Amino acid sequence: MSDATPSLIAGRYRLDELIGSGPTGEVWRGYDQRADWTVAVKVLDTRAATPEVLRQHAQAVARVIHPNVAMVLDVGDHEGAPYLVMEFLTGESLGEEVAAGPLPIVEACDLIGQAAAGLEAAHRAGVVHGQIGPDSFRRAGSGVLKVVGFGLTDQVPSDDGVRYRAPEVIDGRGGAAPADLYALGCVCYEVLCGRPPFEGSPEEVGELHLHAEPAPPSSHRAEVPGELDRLVLAMLAKDPAARPAGGEPVRRALAAIARPPRSQPGQSTAPQPHPATAPQAIPHPAPQVTPHPAPQSGQATPYPGGAPQTGQVASYPGGAGIGDTQAMPPAAFHDGDGPRKGDTAIYDAPPPGPSSNRRLFVQLGVALAAIAAVTVGLILWSGSRGEPVAGPTSSPTPTTSAPAPVPTETPEPSTSVAPIPTDPVGPTPTPKGTLANSVPPGGWVKWLGEFDKAVTAQESIGDIEPGAARKAHDKIRKAARKSLENHDGPALDQVAGIVRDLRKAQAKGDVPTSGPLADFLDDWKL
Repeated sequence: MSDATPSLIAGRYRLDELIGSGPTGEVWRGYDQRADWTVAVKVLDTRAATPEVLRQHAQAVARVIHPNVAMVLDVGDHEGAPYLVMEFLTGESLGEEVAAGPLPIVEACDLIGQAAAGLEAAHRAGVVHGQIGPDSFRRAGSGVLKVVGFGLTDQVPSDDGVRYRAPEVIDGRGGAAPADLYALGCVCYEVLCGRPPFEGSPEEVGELHLHAEPAPPSSHRAEVPGELDRLVLAMLAKDPAARPAGGEPVRRALAAIARPPRSQPGQSTAPQPHPATAPQAIPHPAPQVTPHPAPQSGQATPYPGGAPQTGQVASYPGGAGIGDTQAMPPAAFHDGDGPRKGDTAIYDAPPPGPSSNRRLFVQLGVALAAIAAVTVGLILWSGSRGEPVAGPTSSPTPTTSAPAPVPTETPEPSTSVAPIPTDPVGPTPTPKGTLANSVPPGGWVKWLGEFDKAVTAQESIGDIEPGAARKAHDKIRKAARKSLENHDGPALDQVAGIVRDLRKAQAKGDVPTSGPLADFLDDWKL
C-alpha cells in the first residue's frame, strides 16, 4: 500500500497516513467512518508468518484489556492479510521523549511502572510482547502510557532491537515473559541514563548481553537512588529465574521508590529508609546496639523467582521481595541504621487540617453559652426584685415554669446561628439524556471512549479505588467491542451494569461523588 493512496478496509476503515512499520506489518492512522473517530490500523504482513498464525496473534492481542495496553477495537482480514484496529494514541513514545535527554527520576519510575503493569496484563493473558524497545510504549492524550506493537516471539531481532534483547533470545533459546522484563530493564536504564546498558555494534552488544555485567545506573547518573539501582540490575540478570517474578512486583517497587509511604501519626518525622529496601546498617558507637550484618560481595536479595546475580544487594526485612512494600514501624530499625548515599528517604507530610465543620460547632457552642448566660442573668435580676422564681415542685413529673417578664429595654438574646443544611449534596444535576432512549452524539463507541477517558482522568488525580477503576475499564472496553459488532442491545446492558457498579462503589466510598467521573455519570441516566 502507498501512503499517497488511501485505501478502505472492511468498508469502514479509511487508511489516511502511514505512521509506522515493523517486522509484523504497517501501522496507519485511519478513520472509522461508522463510529466517526480516528483509529490506528495495523495491517499484518503475511511475509512475517502464515495468515493463520497472524490471525491467532491478532486475536490474542485483542484479548489483552488493560488501561496500560492500547485497546484493540476490531480484528479482521483484508485481502488475505489480518488486521487490527486500535485506539489512536496522540502522545509521544518513550523513545521520542528520551531523545531529548534522561527523564526525572520520579517520572521515569512512574512511566516504567505503567509499562510494567501493561506487560503484566499481557503475560496473564498468555501474550508475550517479544519486540520491546522504547517505542513500544506510547502516551495517550491523557498522559497515560500504553504498551503497543506486540510482535511475534520467534522473530529474529533487528540490529537496532538487539540493544533490548535478553540473553536467552540472542543465543536462540527463545523468549518468554522474563525476556520482556529484561527488555523493560534495558528501557528503564535508557530512560534514567539517556543510553542503554550496552553500546557498540550489533555483534558487540549481543556479546555484552550474553557475558558482561552492566554498570549500575548511578554510575552514569549520581542521583539515581540505591534501591532503583538494585531493581534495574535485578531485571537485567542473565538468568531468567533471577529476575523479578512479573511486571506487578516491578510496578510496586517503582511506586515505593517514587512515592515512599507516609509514616503513621505519632511516628518520628526524621527521614527513614524504606522498609522494602533497607540499606546496610551503620554501626552505632553505643555498645548495646548490634549493627545489621552487611551482605557479602555477590550476596543477593531474595527476589520473587530467584536472586539477581550482579551487584551487592541488602536483604529485605523478613525476606520481602521486590515490590513488597508492607509498612514497618520505626522500631523495626536499630538506632544505628541510616540511609546509604543515594537511598530514598521518607518525609512526613503535614497533618491534615481541622474539619470544615469545626468552626460551625464552635460558633454554635458560643451562641448557646451566650443564651444560657443571659437566661441566668434574667432569673437573678427577677429574684432581686422579689418576683417569684421557678423552682422544683413536689410533683414527680418535672415541669418548666414560664420565664419572668422581661423589661422592654432589655434586648432579647440573639440566636442567629446558621442552620445546618439538611441536603449537603445539593441539587441533582440535569442529565443530558437517557441512554435507553437516545444514542449519544458520535455513537456508542465514541461515547464509551469518553467514558473510559473519564475513568482515566479520575485515576490521574488519585481519587478512585484501583480495583474499581480496573473493572470499569475492562467492562467499558467489552461494551465497545459489542457495539462494534453491532450488538447495541448487549452493549447497553453492559453499560447499565457499569453505571450500577460505579454508583454502588460511590456509596461504599471507593469512587468519589465529585470529579470528572462523577460529572460524566451525572450527565446521563439509565
